[in-house]
Amino acid sequence: MVFKDARAKVEKGWTTTKKLLALMSVWGLFFSLITIGHLSVAFDYDDTLVDPAKAYEKASGSAIQRGSPIYWAALNNAYDLEKIKYVPFTIACVLRGLGFRVLIMAERQGADGAALKKEWRKLAPRSFIFTPDPTAKHLHMQEGHYVAFFGDSDQDMLEARKANVLGVRVRRGKRSAGSGRYSPGGLGEVVIPLSQF
Repeated sequence: MVFKDARAKVEKGWTTTKKLLALMSVWGLFFSLITIGHLSVAFDYDDTLVDPAKAYEKASGSAIQRGSPIYWAALNNAYDLEKIKYVPFTIACVLRGLGFRVLIMAERQGADGAALKKEWRKLAPRSFIFTPDPTAKHLHMQEGHYVAFFGDSDQDMLEARKANVLGVRVRRGKRSAGSGRYSPGGLGEVVIPLSQF
């Protein structure tokens, strides 16, 4: 009886070990193919990876002219007030874990943005850029093997089309700071459910 119980425990442990090894093998295969192919994905920053409403409020609240270098510096250093959007951030982390290179494009001026870049270095090492012109994002995606672009605005979806990559829509939160046109699903793109949170 004791021998049968011990044998059952060993078999159960061995079965679990085999399942873990099989899972690791599948992950290793995907990781190898993706990294060998130098595949990449891109994410818009504001209202896609983060909810920046409070950071924009802080930058606008001070007596600074909106759009000035001092305004952008104040906004870029208020990242501690930004809330991560959990669904898109989780997707970005999973894609990074599968071997994809992640590019983050912030639609802002880059004034005093070194600390913000450093904050995102684990998810996007050397791949956080400032793109103040929303119609030029496709140019950055033409420089590599990009397969998808995650964004919130209609312009982001048009940029994905220009770069010939899959456009994936992230929903804006209730207090969105976004000003561009916004019609989820209106351009035939994939829309991530619950991505506004």
